[in-house]
Amino acid sequence: MFKTADVVVVGGGVNGLSTALELRELGVGRVVLLERHMVASGQSGRAAGICRALVPHTRTARWQLESQRSFLGFSERFGLPIPVAQPGYLLVGRAAERELIEQGVGTATAIGAPAEIIDAPTARDLQTGLRGGEDVVYAYEPGAVHVDPMVTAQALALAARRTGVDIREECAVEEILCDADKVAGVRTADGTIGAGAVMVATSVWGAGQLAAVGLAVPVYPHRAEMAFFHDPLDGRSHLQRILTDTRSGLYLRPEGARQMFVGWREGDFVRGPDDMVAQDPDDYRQTAAPGRLRQMTERLAGALDFMRDGFVHRSYACVYDYTPDGQPILDGDGPEGLYYALGFSGGGFSTLSTVGRTMARYIVDGRKPTEIEWLRRSRFEEGDTIAWSNAAPARTPVRQTDEETP
Repeated sequence: MFKTADVVVVGGGVNGLSTALELRELGVGRVVLLERHMVASGQSGRAAGICRALVPHTRTARWQLESQRSFLGFSERFGLPIPVAQPGYLLVGRAAERELIEQGVGTATAIGAPAEIIDAPTARDLQTGLRGGEDVVYAYEPGAVHVDPMVTAQALALAARRTGVDIREECAVEEILCDADKVAGVRTADGTIGAGAVMVATSVWGAGQLAAVGLAVPVYPHRAEMAFFHDPLDGRSHLQRILTDTRSGLYLRPEGARQMFVGWREGDFVRGPDDMVAQDPDDYRQTAAPGRLRQMTERLAGALDFMRDGFVHRSYACVYDYTPDGQPILDGDGPEGLYYALGFSGGGFSTLSTVGRTMARYIVDGRKPTEIEWLRRSRFEEGDTIAWSNAAPARTPVRQTDEETP
C-alpha cells in the first residue's frame, strides 16, 4: 500500500478508472485510485451506457465515436470480454426539427459514423410499433452501441489493477492537501497519501471538494429518474434499437431480450441551474416518484404502440452532476498539480475513452491538450457555452416537483 504516489485519482467511477488506466499505460509509476464506497457505486453503476455519434456538435460526435470504438475494441486491447450491443440508434423527431437533425446526420457521417435520414417505412422496419404521423422525421445511425454499465466499470477496474493501479475502496478522501499553491496529496480516514498530482473525478461530490481549495465550479446536483419496462407478456413485440423520440421526451435502449431501459431527456427541462432538482446525493429517494412513473408509462405507450400492454419492471433514480450546458468540465486551473473532470450531466459513459486519454496526457505533460480546451471551466463566465443536442426541447416537458421527490 503506497503512502506516496505519483498521481492520486479520487473517484471510482468510469472516468476516474479510465484516467487511472491510461496513466499506467503512459508509464506513470505509482497510481492510486481512491473510492469512498465501491467501484461504480455512484452514477456509473446507474448509467444507460449508450454511445451514439448522431449529434450536430462535431467535437461531441467525435468523442462519442471514440468511445464506441473503444468499447468494441476493449476485449482485444485488455483481454477482458465485455458485452457490447450494437443495435443502432433511431432518432424520431418532429418535422420542425428536420434542419437540426439533418445537421446531426451530416456531422456524424463527416466524422466517420455513417447516419442517414430515412423514411417512415424504413423506420418501421427497424423498429416495430413506432407511432407514426405526418409531421415526423426519422434518422438512423447503425453503428451506435450500448454496454452494461456495471460490467464495463468492473472491467475497467480489473484492467487498471492488472496494469498496477492501486484501487482502494471504502477509502474516503477527507481533504485535498496543498502546500502554498501546489498540491501535496490527500488526507483519508486511513492516513495521508503524498502526491504531486491529484485528479478529482467524484461527480456531484467534486464541487465541494474543489471549493475547499478555493475553486468554484458550476456543477450542481440534479435528480434524474429512470425505469426498466417489460414487453407485453404475449411476446409479440420488443425494443430493437436505441431510440430517442423527441415527441415523448424519452430515450430508450434494449435490456436483455424482453426489457428496455427508459429515461427522460433531461435537456428538455434543464436549461440552467434554476431548472435542476437539487437533492442531497447521500440522502434522496432511490426510486422514481409514482406520478412521474405514470407519466413515463403513458408517454412510452405513445411512442411504441405495443407498450400499451407493457409494464414497469423496476425503477430507480440518481443524482447527476449537472453543468449549465450539460457538458463536462475538464480542467486544471487551480493549485498546481490539481486536475478535475466533473459535470458529465448523465453522459459520462459516452465520452469516457477520450476523457481518460486526454486527462492522463494532461497530468503527465502538465500542459492542457488543445483537444479539451472547449471544456474549460471559464467558458461559463465567458459566455462560450456549448449547444450540442440532436433535437429541440420537447414542447411539453414533464418536470419534477418538490412534492414528487421527497
